[in-house]
Amino acid sequence: MNLYNPKEKNGVHKVEIYIVDAVAFLAYLADKLPKKADDIFRKAEKKEIKLLIPSIVLGETLYTIYKGKQIFGKEIPLEKIDLIFQILKNGEIFKLVDLNLDAWYIFHGLNIPELHDRMIAATFFYYKARGLITNDPEISESLHKIWK
Repeated sequence: MNLYNPKEKNGVHKVEIYIVDAVAFLAYLADKLPKKADDIFRKAEKKEIKLLIPSIVLGETLYTIYKGKQIFGKEIPLEKIDLIFQILKNGEIFKLVDLNLDAWYIFHGLNIPELHDRMIAATFFYYKARGLITNDPEISESLHKIWK
């Protein structure tokens, strides 16, 4: 059985799945996660849960680093980009995921104005995630958000 297939037996995953948005991933890289979000990341490090990173989140993360923007008062150095790729290639903590046609159909049915937020929400619903790790007030209230 594929851990990331939302159509597993009875629609239940063997491991709880959480979706990570760009701010959460950047906060993780900058070691600036608040307690609740950090607790979820620690569970993933212990392989108790799985964190999925939508491709759009990787794009937003890289773009933020390229621009030299600060995250919670800390700039993430360009050298960390190789580490990001290693972490994602390893697949132990995070899994990079794309939208397939079924997920794009979910995307089509959502009423979220921002493209990236809608893509993240579609990923959330497609994978039947337990929560979305974000501090984004713009994203839909119908998603279980985890931050502080």
